[in-house]
Amino acid sequence: MLINCLDSYDYLQALRQLQHDQPLTDIDRFLLYTCWEYVPFSSTASETSPKTSKWIKQIQLLYDELLTRLERALDEPPPIALPSITYIFERCRQLLNIPNLPSFEKHANHIIDRLTNILQKQLSAKPQDEALIIIALEAFHNLSENTDIAAIMRNHQLTSLFKNYSSTENTEQRKLAFGILAEIMDEKEINKNPQEITATFIDQLKQLNPNEHNPDVDSTLSTLKGKIIRRISS
Repeated sequence: MLINCLDSYDYLQALRQLQHDQPLTDIDRFLLYTCWEYVPFSSTASETSPKTSKWIKQIQLLYDELLTRLERALDEPPPIALPSITYIFERCRQLLNIPNLPSFEKHANHIIDRLTNILQKQLSAKPQDEALIIIALEAFHNLSENTDIAAIMRNHQLTSLFKNYSSTENTEQRKLAFGILAEIMDEKEINKNPQEITATFIDQLKQLNPNEHNPDVDSTLSTLKGKIIRRISS
């Protein structure tokens, strides 16, 4: 039932409604959001019987098709509603985090290329679309938490791109850019200017209210911890 819902014309129509910022029906919201709560985001590698093996291959084909459709949606002529872009990248992240996905590398490269294109265009845009930049940086930041995707990002040599956004006046952009850099830079790159990166995270911590819960604290401390551990181990 779930597979049929996501692999349906109605799902594509609901996605188009979201892309063009059109009102969503209850059925649209069910297909776009509720169904995804039940997608089995687990390993697809185990094959215990011919019947299970066949089912796994069907699921893998569905995941591949969903990623392809989401990528095509990103390639549609603008304007595409910002909530739609956020939705698409989040769904791609969920699918790419599935262990042992056969088409992982192909789709990871496609998504990275599309995100890179967005940020490169915004560097030369006048005026820049600040909301779109944040969406793209957040998507990159979430993807970089997957070590396999971070390795692919590293191979794309994106350090200079994120450094451009780490030096802007926008605090949120700087935070996201430095968080991404901390995940994808190798030790040689980090050691060239460790003070600047570390100082940015310290400034973020200073701005937080210790008496209020803030989810950014965990993210900031986690990134700093990762940097420190990598420097010690080197």
